[in-house]
Amino acid sequence: METEDDIVKEFLVESYENLDRLDQDLLALEEAPDNRDKLSSVFRAIHTIKGTSGFLAFNKLEHVTHVGESLLVMLRDGKMRLNGVIANGLLAMVDAVRKIMANIESGAGEGDAEYADLIATLERLQVTGGIEETGSVAESTEAQRVSEVLETIAAQVAEDTACETVAVAVAAPPKRARAKSPKPRKKSGGDDDTLVVPQENFISERGGVSPPVSSPINRGA
Repeated sequence: METEDDIVKEFLVESYENLDRLDQDLLALEEAPDNRDKLSSVFRAIHTIKGTSGFLAFNKLEHVTHVGESLLVMLRDGKMRLNGVIANGLLAMVDAVRKIMANIESGAGEGDAEYADLIATLERLQVTGGIEETGSVAESTEAQRVSEVLETIAAQVAEDTACETVAVAVAAPPKRARAKSPKPRKKSGGDDDTLVVPQENFISERGGVSPPVSSPINRGA
């Protein structure tokens, strides 16, 4: 008579064989996502693991495979089409099943890991079919591309503005200081005082040197 340990060992051996076949079927489905035979094979593998894990009270394993099975039913029945997003979700489920089975095989029960995020993802895929996630990735990529283009344009505008500023500064002639007219001084020595404007540094309006100019001052006036 088989003991519980023998049943568990047999379950693990059979489940590992099913998972190996499931991996091959998923690879084939990447090339032919509408292959009903491969979809049915993947479904049967997960369905078998789910049923036996429930019988053996491996509740965590049963929950993960149950959600995956529900998604596979929709694929098998043609209610949705396999795409990259769904395939990634199924592969994540297979990885989780292998981890749980490895814990069971080592005598550590089903392990301490929780798979709430994986379960939520598989449940969401049953609603969206992976279309929403695919669109989000495309929108994110397009937004990033637009942002890079705008940054390039802004950098080019800043560079052009800087070049124009330098060009204007170089083209503008330097301002020339206007020469100040020297103050006249008095020259005494006779009855009349005379104002003499010194010739030194005196620049006329036309750019030439003007001769000294004397202006008599009549004291008696």
